[in-house]
Amino acid sequence: MFQEERRAWLTSHAREKGRIDVNESAEALGVTVETIRRDLNDLENKNLLRRVHGGAIPIEGSMYESNLATRSEQFIEEKRRITLKALEFIGEAETIFLDEGYTMQALAEVWNPTHKVTVVTNAIHTASILCSKPNVEVIFLGGKVRSTTDATSDHWTTRQLSELVLDLAIMGANGVSVDHGCTAPNATCCATKAAAIKASHKAILLATSNRFGFDSFVKFSDLSVYSDVITDSEMDDATYNKFSAAGLRITRA
Repeated sequence: MFQEERRAWLTSHAREKGRIDVNESAEALGVTVETIRRDLNDLENKNLLRRVHGGAIPIEGSMYESNLATRSEQFIEEKRRITLKALEFIGEAETIFLDEGYTMQALAEVWNPTHKVTVVTNAIHTASILCSKPNVEVIFLGGKVRSTTDATSDHWTTRQLSELVLDLAIMGANGVSVDHGCTAPNATCCATKAAAIKASHKAILLATSNRFGFDSFVKFSDLSVYSDVITDSEMDDATYNKFSAAGLRITRA
């Protein structure tokens, strides 16, 4: 197998499985571990994969977006810590937008509000979890359902958001960078995110540390719109300092 064929296999396999392992890939392709590591470094330089301990995960852009099932199997402990910390930032907010994505679904599972709240969301599973909880009224935004994330978007969704005034938006992102702010792979999804932020007095961002320093395809916000950013403790000091210098108030959970 030629080098380009091998690297195409690695990219395709990572997108299919959500992650690739260095040792398993070397065995499957009949090459050395060092060869796979060089391949992964090259693919990271091309913004196709991101190196993680023992392997790599795909970077989400115009040609690839992970589905909800894949996200539910990645960085589970990090997302758990982020969601538990996020509970401290909700405060007395009474009208809250919850973005699409597995982290928001995980937040819905651990959140048991002690005061009455109205939650607006476009995420089917998040709405389903919250609608049976005490003190929670759910407004589910209509629109076209994207099968990748089981969430609605399109002009129907943004029109509903344009008629609301919310206390807080809790957002996620596929990419977070100093140069381009927050990004995601899908344009209609990003329009919904932007509309939710515009409708809210305050916004916070929840994102695992692997999202930082990379861009996806479509920008939906500047970094300056967020009062707080919550990530996991695996964010290294260099990344923390870089984004803090850009004005972000970051909490590592």
